This record gives sequence, structure tokens and C-alpha cells, in this order.
Amino acid sequence: MNLRFILPDVTLRQVAQVRSVEAPLYANRLWQMNQHEFAMQVEEVGSFYARDGKEVEYSRASGATRESLELYLNGSVYGAILHQRQVLPMHGSCFLEQGLGVMLCGESGAGKSSLTMAFCLTGGEFLTDDVTPVTIEDGVPVINALSDRIKLWDHTLNQLDISKTGLKRIGKRTDKFYLEKEAGSGGRYSLRLVINLAVGEASLPELEEVVGVARVAALRNEVYRWEYLHGMPENETQYFADLVSIAKSVKMFEVIRPVGISIKELVKYIREEIISKVSREE
Repeated sequence: MNLRFILPDVTLRQVAQVRSVEAPLYANRLWQMNQHEFAMQVEEVGSFYARDGKEVEYSRASGATRESLELYLNGSVYGAILHQRQVLPMHGSCFLEQGLGVMLCGESGAGKSSLTMAFCLTGGEFLTDDVTPVTIEDGVPVINALSDRIKLWDHTLNQLDISKTGLKRIGKRTDKFYLEKEAGSGGRYSLRLVINLAVGEASLPELEEVVGVARVAALRNEVYRWEYLHGMPENETQYFADLVSIAKSVKMFEVIRPVGISIKELVKYIREEIISKVSREE
């Protein structure tokens, strides 16, 4: 089975049985890891192993689909490879809008992917989905744009008038689909704006700018698979410096979205109340 992996310079092999982490510093029912090795077992999908930021092995469980294997390869395993390289992975989706590199963060279900897609349908440019590698170059945080597809729920496709015809379902028991985008070119774009999304009971969106030392703490919460750092202690010092650089360079806002607001209404609100105003200040 020839699977797609987001990093072309990683050696990807299918094996009968993946290797084990010899001396894990952190382990739970899914993951085992140390600074240079990572292993994961997913019931009804398969087992995975990553080493030194350069190689990945996987074994496929009986009946597992290509889409379910790629979901974990390009999520948890991709995150492990980035951590092994000490490239800061943020749990966010990114796009370009009005000259700004924008990252949407928040818990699963907050609307990162759906809003990113909605912005890209109305003038924005897609960069990343769900996992965003960020590097610091001359003190400036940079988005590494590699993603070539975005994961969207069935109800999101309906709201955005996107047909499901020909789209691949991610798993047998989910109504989430892959939507192909133009292949990531490895382009690098300055990160200028971070928006943290949350869901609330208010009738209208609520907006608050994140300022001061709260910026670093808020960004720390958005490091992708931060649990991995329990087994990768060498990363903490580098990541803290990276997060401080990001906090100094970007505008940050928290948006609480009402449960019943449509995607298009929320895009209009964020575009008018945040992006356009920040763009004018640049």
C-alpha cells in the first residue's frame, strides 16, 4: 500500500511488525517514546514507529483503510517527526488573508478547518490543516506550508455548498472527508495573527485580545501533542524560546463563537472585526 506522508524527505516503510521503543521515557496505552523514538498502536488501524525525524514504519491492521492509516500518519506520527526535529508543531490551521498569515487554534470541534476552508473559498489562500510547523527565522515566526488537503465534516461541506461526490471518507465510522487542495509547495509565510476559537452559549460572538505574559501561556496550550514532551525533555528549552518569539511578533485574539452561528457569519465577523483591522495596522 503506497501511502501519502506529508514530509517527502522521510523514509516510509510498510512492515509486518514495527519496531518498539527500547527505553521509553513516557508511555501510555497508545504511545511510547523517548527523545529519538516514537511508537503508537491504534486498534483496527495499525501500529506505527518513527525515529530521529527521518524514518517511519507502519503495519496495517486487517480491514484498515488507506484513509484511516493516513489520518494517523499525517497527524500523530507527523507531529512526532516534527518534535524529533525540534520543529515547533502548533495545533492550528493556517491561511493567507489580506496579506496576513493567520493561524486558527482551539479545541477539536471549535471550527479551525471549517473556517479555514470558508476563508479560502472567499479570497484566502490555504496553507495548513490541523498541524502547523512553525520555525523562527531572524526572530520572525514562519509558517511552513506543506498540507495538500483539509479534513471537513459532512455538515461543514453542506454549509459551504461543497459536493461530497468523489471525496474520500476518513474512516468507516465518521462523517468526515478529505478535500484535496493544491499541493503544498513548502512555501514559508510570516505568521502575523493567531486566533483562538472556543464555543460558548452567547447569542453573539465575543472577542478579546490576548496581551502580555498570557500570550506565551496561550501559545503553549496550542503546541501539538504537548504530551509527547514528557518523553522528549530536550525540546522544552527550544520551544519556550520559540513561543516567546511568536508572542512578541503576532497579534493574538480569543473568539468565543455562539453554538448556532453559521460558518459564513463567523467568517464575516472575524474578517471585519479582526483581520481587516490588523491588516490596516501593518
